[in-house]
Amino acid sequence: MATAQDSDFRDGMPFLGSRLWIDFANSAPVALGDFLATPEGWAKWLAAAGLKAGAGRKGVAAANLADVHALRAALQRLFDALQTGSRPAASDLDLVNRYLVAGAAPPQLSWRDGKLLVEQQEAGDMDPLAAIAADFADFATLYETARLRHCANPECSLIFYDTARNGTRRWCSMSACGNRHKVRSHRMRAAKLECS
Repeated sequence: MATAQDSDFRDGMPFLGSRLWIDFANSAPVALGDFLATPEGWAKWLAAAGLKAGAGRKGVAAANLADVHALRAALQRLFDALQTGSRPAASDLDLVNRYLVAGAAPPQLSWRDGKLLVEQQEAGDMDPLAAIAADFADFATLYETARLRHCANPECSLIFYDTARNGTRRWCSMSACGNRHKVRSHRMRAAKLECS
């Protein structure tokens, strides 16, 4: 899962959404193409995301690309529904629920250091699509959906969760779209000065 310490891009792919499910939704940016178009691309994305391709309980099959693309499209629509406060499509919720059920692992009891502990399955040990669905479910119930954003660059299709304290993040990445905006603004100011 992307954290503040992670680079905005890993292995050439954007990981700047501040949440696993958003990074997954961003895996087909208009400017860069579909990173999940091939099984090799899916495996590369999983590695960059820190997920195991064959992880999961027995009986949970490795995802085929049609399933990957269907979940990604549903999460993109769910992003828009959450951002606008509109009612999500039941079919999108059903699809996410299917992965939540398939990947659900009951908590396990263990005895460690003289204490009884309840351990939950870690996202990295889950089926990848189930881990992504679980991250979305966690987000939808615990986070401020008003902080969901589209990049302010009209040529960029990336989305993100604004983790800035004051909630004013505008760009998918300061090193990409933010820097381009700064350069463009600087050139426009310089051109105005030359014309004066």
